[in-house]
Amino acid sequence: MTAQPYGPAPTPVPERTPKAIRAALAPQHVEAFDREYRAAMAQATEELDLAPALDFVERWWPIAVLCARGEYQRVTEIAAGIAGRAERGQDLATVSWDVAEARLRARIAAGE
Repeated sequence: MTAQPYGPAPTPVPERTPKAIRAALAPQHVEAFDREYRAAMAQATEELDLAPALDFVERWWPIAVLCARGEYQRVTEIAAGIAGRAERGQDLATVSWDVAEARLRARIAAGE
């Protein structure tokens, strides 16, 4: 007898490819993704350098992960709330963006 997994199955993380990232995005992001993809590919072609294409994938992949997990809306609402508090001069008791981004990337990499 085999034990059944407890809780919902984890949402698969999209591969780090433009096709997989685009498929995971919420519809409101597809137009910007396509526009930026074409620009990155044109720059990569012009410069004979893949860096613009790789940077593009690295920038869009975390957004695709949040969309795939249904967390993008919640995260943007939290960010908007923090921005509002900052505009009103309220204490934020926060960490730097670099630290927050590193934590988010670590969670994504761990499959959380």
